Amino acid sequence: MNTPEHTPSPITLGIEMSNPSSTSADNPAHAIALWSGSGHDAPLLDSSPMPKGTRGSDGVMRTIELICECNGVRPGSIARILVSVGPGGYTALRIATTTAKMLAHTLGAEVIPVPSALVASTALTPGMCPALIMLASKKGKTHASIASEPGTVNEIGVIGADSLESLGLGSIVADTHLPETFAQQAQALGLDRHELVLDARNLLRASQGIEPIEPMRLTPLYAREPDAVTQWRARGSR
Repeated sequence: MNTPEHTPSPITLGIEMSNPSSTSADNPAHAIALWSGSGHDAPLLDSSPMPKGTRGSDGVMRTIELICECNGVRPGSIARILVSVGPGGYTALRIATTTAKMLAHTLGAEVIPVPSALVASTALTPGMCPALIMLASKKGKTHASIASEPGTVNEIGVIGADSLESLGLGSIVADTHLPETFAQQAQALGLDRHELVLDARNLLRASQGIEPIEPMRLTPLYAREPDAVTQWRARGSR
């Protein structure tokens, strides 16, 4: 009589590295997470921040390999990939989405794009809401989304500090790139400020209700046109 082989649970992989400025020595957010299962109630197996000095897609892949090895996970058992797609840093988003796309295509895994503001909103408490989640702040502007309660967001778009008063906020959530104009306006309005938390361990909750897409359709969400594209376009118009 043949003994049936044990079939391991399908694994879910999470990648969150959309906004490197949200990670610091005091807030070492985890960039990679593994869950045992592919459902929304799958238990967390392990998670890891990116090692100090890690650069590029090779570093991300090595981190994924290490966390899989430490937990006895074979790459072929990864059935689902969750990736935070922005808005955020141009290079970080490109590396994260390219890695997720390549893995999903190679392993035959489904891929789920998760807006970074939604990931951030899962780290909020009800007392912070309604909260303005600020991403990819630059030159006095920020990409804004409002969380009326934890785990929900309503995207506003790119705004300036003069928009704060009309939004009916309880707090703002931002990283170290918070423009001074926003800091001053938030203080004048009596709004609490909270640190932006973007962590791969929150991806599973944030992904609820989002349908998988074809890996080749996975693209970053940019708050604005990347500077390199803007400069290239300007040179072409001369």
